[in-house]
Amino acid sequence: MSYKPLKTIFHQAQQPAAATVDRELAARLNGPSTLRFNYRVGDFDLFVVLTAELATLVERVWTNELHLSRLWSALPGAVQDHYLFSLLVDEIQSTNEIENIHSTRQEVSEALEAARSTPSNSAAFKRFQEMARSYLALFDESPDAQPPTSLQDLRQLYDSLLADEISAEDQLDGELFRAGPVSIFDAGHHEPIRRGAATEADIHGRLTTMLGIHSTTNVPSLAGAFIEHFMLEHTHPFYDGNGRFGRFLLDLRLRHVLSSPTALSLSAGIMREKNAYYKAFLDTEHPLNRGEATFFLERMLKILVHAQEARQEFLHDKRASLNALGTLMAEWADDNPHGLNDYEMQTLFLLGQVYMFGPRRGANWDEIASFLGRSKQTVRPALDSLEQRGFIVKLSNKPLVVGLTDDGVRLLHLDAA
Repeated sequence: MSYKPLKTIFHQAQQPAAATVDRELAARLNGPSTLRFNYRVGDFDLFVVLTAELATLVERVWTNELHLSRLWSALPGAVQDHYLFSLLVDEIQSTNEIENIHSTRQEVSEALEAARSTPSNSAAFKRFQEMARSYLALFDESPDAQPPTSLQDLRQLYDSLLADEISAEDQLDGELFRAGPVSIFDAGHHEPIRRGAATEADIHGRLTTMLGIHSTTNVPSLAGAFIEHFMLEHTHPFYDGNGRFGRFLLDLRLRHVLSSPTALSLSAGIMREKNAYYKAFLDTEHPLNRGEATFFLERMLKILVHAQEARQEFLHDKRASLNALGTLMAEWADDNPHGLNDYEMQTLFLLGQVYMFGPRRGANWDEIASFLGRSKQTVRPALDSLEQRGFIVKLSNKPLVVGLTDDGVRLLHLDAA
């Protein structure tokens, strides 16, 4: 017999339905594969049953990880850097879009570039810059990107991620979190779908329980990351930014157990399955489900698996294009039909990779010199020559950044890639 939500059992049961659900709840709570948490959802403690379906999904996650790791390690270093940048853009744009906050890819790209090169106290500040700085820290082994272990850590992480995005009326007014109540509404509903923890003392207690998950040896790491995500969103400790903060914290947890392409795919995956994502919260909070988060965990794992599979498909396709570009470079080395010198060919090879794995259209002077293993002044004539022949164009002067023109794209046969 399939494992069903308690709400479904209630509606399918012969009378008395409540007694049937009570017996099933007791069996689930006392089962050997049940994880129980001292966290109240309505009148019930949160719990998860590690079902066969969950075990199958976790196995799919790890199998996908093996495939992704092989695909990732086969990419050249320059490609990894540009593709990681592209994933960061997608992740930030998606986490904003889920909350109906508009941001363009160019806007997020510029924020990431500014975060890389501009001090946080600079006057030349761009929208989403501090958010971008926090995401960059996820993948540079920064000590600032370690998972929080205390309530103070949570508040500090929130400030570093979103302080510049929160309006004056939504500033926190409690000791660490909000002091007042919140109501969460969904489009088309006049009544709130959730109210969050009622007091800051309750917030403190709930988040302390949440942080304690990761010091409990019987909670698997993936399950712990997703259950933490539920607890944070259910508690709703901030007036604004709960969703974006929660997904950033989830990325931070996943970074320590999964590959970079997977950890930076989740918000885009959630965006594609946004309705199912929100429904997973509502179903878990429904009184008839008695605090069971088994199906929440199942839905989150499915979103993760789908995101991994989309990433695998992309990398498979791009690997074929990358191999074709490498073959073209080898043919040019033998034939050289366009009269290009070695520096020019290698520069085009790099810019072709950047074009495929963007979102940035070009590479800067330092990156090109490093790729060629030569000084900047040595490679400058190759850049000037390629520009004069119409294959590349300057995208900026300070710093010098160049990218392929339409003629350059066609020259490398990338117009169909």
